[in-house]
Amino acid sequence: MLHHHHRSPLDLDHDTMRRLGHRVADVVAEHLATLREQRAFSRFPQGGDAWRRDVSPPRDGQEFETLLDHLRGNVFRHAAREPHPGFVAYVPSCPTFPAVLGDWLATGYNFFAGAWQVAEGPNALEALVLDWFRQWTGMPEGTRGLLTSGGSTATLIAMVAARHAVVGEEADRISRLTVYLSDQTHSSAVRAAWIAGVPRAQVRMLPTDADFRLVPNAVEKAIAADRARGLIPFMVVANAGTANTGAVDPLGAIADLCQRERIWFHIDAAYGGFAVLTPVGRRALAGVERADSVTIDPHKWLYVPFECGCLLAREPGRLYSMYHIMPDYLRDAAAVGEAVNFADYGEQLSRYSRAIKVWLSVSYFGVDAIAEAIAESLSLAPHAETLVRADPDMEVLAPATLGILCFRVRPRGLSDPQELDALNERIVEALREEGRFFISTTRLGGRLSLRICPLGFRTTRGDMEELIGAVAVLARQAQGHAAGRRLPADSPVAG
Repeated sequence: MLHHHHRSPLDLDHDTMRRLGHRVADVVAEHLATLREQRAFSRFPQGGDAWRRDVSPPRDGQEFETLLDHLRGNVFRHAAREPHPGFVAYVPSCPTFPAVLGDWLATGYNFFAGAWQVAEGPNALEALVLDWFRQWTGMPEGTRGLLTSGGSTATLIAMVAARHAVVGEEADRISRLTVYLSDQTHSSAVRAAWIAGVPRAQVRMLPTDADFRLVPNAVEKAIAADRARGLIPFMVVANAGTANTGAVDPLGAIADLCQRERIWFHIDAAYGGFAVLTPVGRRALAGVERADSVTIDPHKWLYVPFECGCLLAREPGRLYSMYHIMPDYLRDAAAVGEAVNFADYGEQLSRYSRAIKVWLSVSYFGVDAIAEAIAESLSLAPHAETLVRADPDMEVLAPATLGILCFRVRPRGLSDPQELDALNERIVEALREEGRFFISTTRLGGRLSLRICPLGFRTTRGDMEELIGAVAVLARQAQGHAAGRRLPADSPVAG
């Protein structure tokens, strides 16, 4: 008996798929190859309602080329270009092209990486990649974890597991939990505590020292005070590179403290962690191997695209006892022996294979080349710092640490705090307007600071020179305007 298989209209033929795939490859390659000529940042035109168009979905299909043109012309251009050499705001994500292709392979094959037995190959690859990270951070054998959507999820998974380990399901005890972090800790850790059920007033944001680091003694005092009030301290979150200044908390001393107090020690190394591949980073992050759990983001400094975070846990059984669940329809997928169901270690059942992009990129270039790129970008913030210190109209607010520099324009003769803030705000806006550089700001000790984080592998020392040069020019222009107010109206430099 003959079976006639009718092709679904959604099932494209081989040649069509190749043609469309090649078009996308061309568009992405052209975009990445011409980044330097593009703006680092652009948004919708002022007052533009461009994004409100096309409110109803099309009833009939349209040509792929037309759709691609629409995306390129009206959608993609209104965004920051994270992989641009001038994008030094926030913590940039600058993926390699093989990593981008790894994502395409993962979604093209559409592996289901939640349960071991439906994708043994890709899941084994994830276990391998996690062990690379374990080796790099120096954590002990037996450390396991999972790749996540990002640092926020990784920290949340650890926070909920720590809560479960300490109070289980006892609701009255959950309301007595306290967690300790510094006032420089990433907002995701605060949010994780809220979601984990820690009352907001019991999320202890402790002040930092002059170098923006958590003070172990202050943590110890806070824990003692909370225990005396009948509260239950259950986790300390330390930073291995704050997003603000790159500061690394005294990890060894905090590890000692957590050991004495029997408290879960979590390290947020979301952006800083992969610096351990370099001698400078290894020294800076000494002690990271003593954590109970570590958040580390390949989509930051390991050069893979969003989304890719990671949680490593010294005792993965603590994750398992929180997250393991076995409904009837998953009975077939129970993991045995070395097999691991990643769904048993976090919040996500349907998850795609984030390991492929990591494995492909690291294997294509080799660890040495990637470590070299990290070392090179680690040298950029110190180079920029030297340039800032050489300019009498600028000052360093937080020295270059783990690739981040905080500084501001402070023209001689201008000391009013509000005027200085406003001036630096204007300089950031002017830079963004010009389009070659995109930098961010933060507040340090109440002062508005310019902040750069040059992590992308396309960014060079020359870019640092151009950037600090551009800031200097804008500062002088602004100073001219300020000076103009005090000059007689007929002065040649007035206005």
